[in-house]
Amino acid sequence: MFSTLKLALKNLRMALFPQHCAVCERRLAAGESHICAACTMNLPLTHYKAEPGNPLERMFWGKIPIVSANAYMHYHPNTRNAAIIKSLKYHNNPEIGIYLGRSMAKELADTDFFNNIDCIIPVPLAKKRERQRGYNQAKCVAQGIQQITGIPITDQHIRRSRNNPSQTTLQAHERQQNVANIFTLTTIPSLQHPLCNKHILLIDDVVTTGATIMACAELLATIPNLKISILCIAIAGHHGKGVPTTEE
Repeated sequence: MFSTLKLALKNLRMALFPQHCAVCERRLAAGESHICAACTMNLPLTHYKAEPGNPLERMFWGKIPIVSANAYMHYHPNTRNAAIIKSLKYHNNPEIGIYLGRSMAKELADTDFFNNIDCIIPVPLAKKRERQRGYNQAKCVAQGIQQITGIPITDQHIRRSRNNPSQTTLQAHERQQNVANIFTLTTIPSLQHPLCNKHILLIDDVVTTGATIMACAELLATIPNLKISILCIAIAGHHGKGVPTTEE
């Protein structure tokens, strides 16, 4: 009886307030969520599946104590699929971040990517930008991942101390300069630090050169014996499926 009533209320809500696909804007059918079935089939997924040596992981080799890295899909700014990221960041749609987080976690469920990860840390936004947006999109993604994996989220150990300009139009060297010293640890790194000897999962939305997530990870890496994995919605630029060969 209760389940029948719940379904009826859901159908009524959809009829009165129809949802539309974040990609093609077509009205979603019953059972579809945020992205229609057709657009879901055409998402530019990376299919990295957390394979060692994938392009995102290689971005951070030799720079931080990285365990693994994975990107869910490719980001090409002038395509319809870019609307997913724009909807999350600029169109007041935190729910799609949670949806994507769940999708990413489900894709990696049959791998060992989440093994031994102690906590999830979303890359922080500056307080001013978070107030303007109403949420931190990386934390929304983290919440979706937590719903599937059960791994706790912690966001009190690092903060964004400066509201730097957007990275969107900057070249690689400008991106590095733009993110210099924008993060601050809230507690002094030590052998007694709560993250000491932990394996953390850093979450971001789109990684292009890796400058922002690198600035965050480098600071966290000053905590003794910290291990870092990275997961993002999308990787921008031209990257293949990508495990390096012995000739590289």
